[in-house]
Amino acid sequence: MSVQEDLSIIIPVWNLPEDLAVLLGQIADLGVFSEIIVADDASDLECHPEALGFSQDRLGARLIYLRSDRQRGAGHARNMGLAAATSGNILFFDADDHLSENFPIIWRQHLAAGMPDFTIFRHSDTRVEESEGRQGTFPSEEALWDRALDKNNAVEMLSIAAQAALCTISAYPWNKIYRHDFLTDAGITCSETPVHNDIRLHWLSFARANHIQASRLIGATHIVGERTHHLTSRKGAERLCLRSILSDLTQEIRNTPGKSILIPEFIHFVDNVSRWNLQQVDEDLIPEFTRLAIDAYLDFTPDEFRLFAHSRPDRADAIVRFLLKEGA
Repeated sequence: MSVQEDLSIIIPVWNLPEDLAVLLGQIADLGVFSEIIVADDASDLECHPEALGFSQDRLGARLIYLRSDRQRGAGHARNMGLAAATSGNILFFDADDHLSENFPIIWRQHLAAGMPDFTIFRHSDTRVEESEGRQGTFPSEEALWDRALDKNNAVEMLSIAAQAALCTISAYPWNKIYRHDFLTDAGITCSETPVHNDIRLHWLSFARANHIQASRLIGATHIVGERTHHLTSRKGAERLCLRSILSDLTQEIRNTPGKSILIPEFIHFVDNVSRWNLQQVDEDLIPEFTRLAIDAYLDFTPDEFRLFAHSRPDRADAIVRFLLKEGA
């Protein structure tokens, strides 16, 4: 670790000691973090780095281990870690994902740009790696990168229009290096909900940031598997927390000066997440999630919906047909 490094990595973890050990090994090898914060969400057995063979000396960085008294979700764990962080820059990262060897280059890009509010970077998804034999994510997401960045540019500060083009990228917490003061000054934290706890972090970041850099380099690999802690395995009423998250964000984005361009993109996101939930939840909960989707659509003003319809007429027409079918 260089004395110039000023980067905390905050890792929420719950019952994943083997995965955490792999990630800690990568962190030690990369040597770019000044502070490593493991936020244990009341694992059955403590996931303490030292118990896994990772001392502060081996990691080459200040080590902080925090543990919740009861399980409260990854959002609370991230917030707990953020409150303890002392570095000028923050990376949230999940214990069961992997850092790329490109990450130090992305960190240098963030520094070279004068530490913007955040730097967002590409990631690779194991589902794509397994099905298509390439690094990267789904074609629809890669297309967003092509809309936002000049194809000849590896890294770029985003215009407002480019920010709008990229904001509907998957709302992950771990594909951005944040300037710590930006998060603090903008009052941005994760939702402390059982699931969907990273949506607020992602959308408020885009809504409140003045300076966003984007890097085409792949900084992480998202490892997707069937585990009970993954959202795709949670099909119960805990997902209803989405109602208040979407309602709050609609108001927040609407009231943020200079960011009205994000509203049509947020409607697109609301449509995607509402449809996805209706396909995923237990059958007996479909009426409640149908009502949730109706409420989320009707939260937007006619003028906001017209802007969305102008950019995505087919999706707008499908929403109108859904609302009419449900008697809304």
